[in-house]
Amino acid sequence: MRRVAVALLVAAVGAVGVRWGTFAAGSSDSYCYLYQAERWATGRPQVPDPLTLEAPWPDAPSAFAPAGHRPSPTVPGAIVPICSPGLSILMVPLVWIAGLRGAFFIVPLFGMLLIGATYAVGSRFGARVGLASAVLMASSPIFLYQLVQPMNDVPAAALWVVAVAAVSGTKMSGPLVAGCAAAVAILVRPNLVPLVIPMAAFLLLRPERTSQTRARAAAAFGACVALGALVVALIHLSLYGSPVGSGYGPAGMLFSAGHVSLNAARYWSWLTEAQTPAWLIALLSPILLPGALTALLVALIAVIGAVYLPYLVFDDWSYVRFLLPAIPLILVLMMAAVDGISRRVAPWTARPVLALVSILLAVQAVGVAAAHHVFRLQRLESRYERTGSFIARRLPADAIVITARHSGGVRFYSGRRTLTWDGLDPASLDRAIAFVRRRGFQPFFLFESWEEPLFRQRFAMSPLGELDWPPVAEIAPLIRIYRPEDRERYRQGLAVPTEYVP
Repeated sequence: MRRVAVALLVAAVGAVGVRWGTFAAGSSDSYCYLYQAERWATGRPQVPDPLTLEAPWPDAPSAFAPAGHRPSPTVPGAIVPICSPGLSILMVPLVWIAGLRGAFFIVPLFGMLLIGATYAVGSRFGARVGLASAVLMASSPIFLYQLVQPMNDVPAAALWVVAVAAVSGTKMSGPLVAGCAAAVAILVRPNLVPLVIPMAAFLLLRPERTSQTRARAAAAFGACVALGALVVALIHLSLYGSPVGSGYGPAGMLFSAGHVSLNAARYWSWLTEAQTPAWLIALLSPILLPGALTALLVALIAVIGAVYLPYLVFDDWSYVRFLLPAIPLILVLMMAAVDGISRRVAPWTARPVLALVSILLAVQAVGVAAAHHVFRLQRLESRYERTGSFIARRLPADAIVITARHSGGVRFYSGRRTLTWDGLDPASLDRAIAFVRRRGFQPFFLFESWEEPLFRQRFAMSPLGELDWPPVAEIAPLIRIYRPEDRERYRQGLAVPTEYVP
């Protein structure tokens, strides 16, 4: 019966991921993964752009790098992803099967895997703990928030929890499976590689195994992890010029001891909001459930905290997504602790108490997810596709769109070239427009309403920076497209009609 319930829960998670999935490439992260999936699928991860090499203004390659990318340090004129390459590589089979839109299904698939893996880990404390943990994970607000977006948070969490389930199981193949899962997880999110240390220690110190068996298990696990780390190092060497490089820049710019207290307060607050203060019950697990497995889960949670507490400080609750690999483990320990308390107080209450607690917390969590617009993201993110599709229909084939936020969406949905104005030298707007015109392109500006004041401020030295003429199109909600040549026509008294797109 429990397996049927878990199967239904896994299917429901897949359905939610598809039904409310944004299925949009537009923001920095989503376009980064999807464009790179296309590049890996064709076998050409870096393609030089001749325009980039010819452009006559300072730091021109930055203006040709769309959202989620930066100029390549290894191939002049090419771009490289800011995001880690692993998810894009995992998308490749779906791209081969169903085209680029097929890549969007990767996150719902990994979401289903994460729920199954959470059940497996929780079942180490008892089947009912596994089911309760899976229910809470399936309803977790941050999980649902990331489930509907093409980003690597859910796949990374799923792979690490699969590794935990395999490491803590009884099958002899477990260490090998765990090593493979961890190797792929490192490819997806390399900064979590320290998680292999507690897993390897668990395999080496597992009390019910002989020393020879423990050594073989740790060796199998370590070999897989080493291979994964080597692949990551080679890819990063090719893309970023260093095996320990990344698209985000030097580690010294990203990590600081001064971030720890600020992040600790934020993550504590966000986690409490999302999962209620009930998650603190997990802190009792080392007392109520002493043993190697509890020690492993606590150590893994501590490592994840140690990785992200010194990281950059963000203000939006959604950045608790960094802790997503830890949340299933916290929920497992929480429900195991609740079960342990119930069994100590009145054994016959354990089953109904666990069921009631999991249902009440799940209902509350879905309410929090709704309050954070999880089920509206599809509509909010659809502006990228609507805008890109409009450009594909209405702008000429030789258009080049000068934009920032929509630079990925324009390229993905319309195939038009882009320049990013926030990567353009402030004194070079007129020079850039003259250059693209000489190369046979018709320039257009595209902004969301909040970007226009920033554009005016950045390019105050150029008359075009004033944006003092009507747009050729206004796409709801408040996305405007301007044609630079219309400014002179408008100043001469000629009409510049605006097309309104609901």
